[in-house]
Amino acid sequence: MESKINIAEILKDKPKGTKLYDLLYNVDVELDKISTTDTETVVWCTNETDNNTTCHRGYSEFGTERGYPDGLQILFPSKKMRDWAKFSWKKGDVLVNEDGSVHIIFEEFEDDSYTMFSGKYYYSKDGKKADSYFRECDDVVTEEFTLETEDAAQTYISAIEERLGGKLNLKSLEIEKQQEFKDGDVLFVKCNDSAFIEIFEYSKKNGDLCDHASLDITNQILDISGKYGIGKDEITELRLATEAEKQQLFSALEKEGKSWDSDKKAIIDLKPKFDELKPFDKVVVRCSEADRWSIDFFSYKVHNGYICTGDAWFGYCLPYNDETAHLLGTTDEWKGGEG
Repeated sequence: MESKINIAEILKDKPKGTKLYDLLYNVDVELDKISTTDTETVVWCTNETDNNTTCHRGYSEFGTERGYPDGLQILFPSKKMRDWAKFSWKKGDVLVNEDGSVHIIFEEFEDDSYTMFSGKYYYSKDGKKADSYFRECDDVVTEEFTLETEDAAQTYISAIEERLGGKLNLKSLEIEKQQEFKDGDVLFVKCNDSAFIEIFEYSKKNGDLCDHASLDITNQILDISGKYGIGKDEITELRLATEAEKQQLFSALEKEGKSWDSDKKAIIDLKPKFDELKPFDKVVVRCSEADRWSIDFFSYKVHNGYICTGDAWFGYCLPYNDETAHLLGTTDEWKGGEG
């Protein structure tokens, strides 16, 4: 048994004054309001009578006469178009004809009969003949189309975006050209459930984003592996990051001992901050590159090196800390910064 359509759900977001049709009385009516109590939901409509009075008519949530929810449906979109599923189409819905050869994106019905509509991005695949494509299309027959499945609709939208070189805004139905980003640009990226600040690296051919580093600001997770991109289809907002957003990412990197090198286009180890050394500060020292690093106490600096305890001279001197402790006993080159 075919399930009944809850027309109250369809009409709840429609404006007051929406034109409808009463089959029982063969009159056009206008939507007034939808009221719900503990016992019933009523679709209230009005129409003007011949003696210029307003008649209020109540219908069940299924469009039957009020009080008879299992009765005959008498409320329809119009006298000529009685399909509530088609009436519920929204701007941006992808529609398909019976044999699947034509797709179009619904924009609006052309009048209150709902028998014709206008749409955008009409595409007809006509067998051996040349395909037809129209950016805008009017006077499309409602009866010939139905709502496309979700997966097929997304495939069609992706094809339009690829053809026109941008992203389809389903509210305006306009193709928005995507901003070109450069390697090293800091971006704000919003997805369905999360938002990210990322250092852009490149876009794949399919539009997915690859990054040097990204901060999931929803969950406060920093990723510097560069292994995880963001799928194009997940993105709901994409723009250059603000200065405050950039600082969020750079601060997160700094906490991990990392920083962004804009010249090298790479995440690098953060250089230790070498404040002015003071007497008796612990230091790691050596005379030349061939010598092993050893530990000492700083005394003072001279023009050609450093003097430590016992008036010993060293050509190389670094603060002793977690960043430099690994040098002790080795001849390794220090690559992290000053000294």
